[in-house]
Amino acid sequence: MSERSIAIGVASIGYGEAVNGVVPASYTRLRDIYKGSVAFNFADANQVKIEVEGREDPLAIINRKGDADSIEFSIPSPTTDELVTFCGGTKNGDKWEAPNSVETINKAFCIATQPYEGKYVEYTIVNGAVSAKISQAPGSEQTDLLLVKVTRQSAIAADGSLKPSFIREVKTVNPQA
Repeated sequence: MSERSIAIGVASIGYGEAVNGVVPASYTRLRDIYKGSVAFNFADANQVKIEVEGREDPLAIINRKGDADSIEFSIPSPTTDELVTFCGGTKNGDKWEAPNSVETINKAFCIATQPYEGKYVEYTIVNGAVSAKISQAPGSEQTDLLLVKVTRQSAIAADGSLKPSFIREVKTVNPQA
């Protein structure tokens, strides 16, 4: 029997290249994530009921995929590089120049929880469609925020086979030597 791992708090979010349905070997770790902004939006299945005259209960219920699954998080005071990575456009010195049309951006993402009793949980989206926008302007008591939404897509290997597009794994914290 495996021990229960308590997944609480986000320790890190990283992104890597989404290539041929393969989990990246390494991720670029994001510097800061706005507290309380990480949201998992996993869709419920839509039920298709096969109903028959004269019966109260359906003959069968078939579950079909509902809306696409996604995760969202916000980056406070994003860097120019982060804006280019998640919104597209170009970098000109420290200036970000937004694209004139919406760019297609695909990345793999890995979210790790805070360690709890020697374990943590890793959530991986192998192939995510990225959309991002400035979602909050700076004010006297708030920073500007870059809202990033990652929508899960199929992970298809180079040979055309379908791979898992979402992975949840409990891992053991490796003590530093």
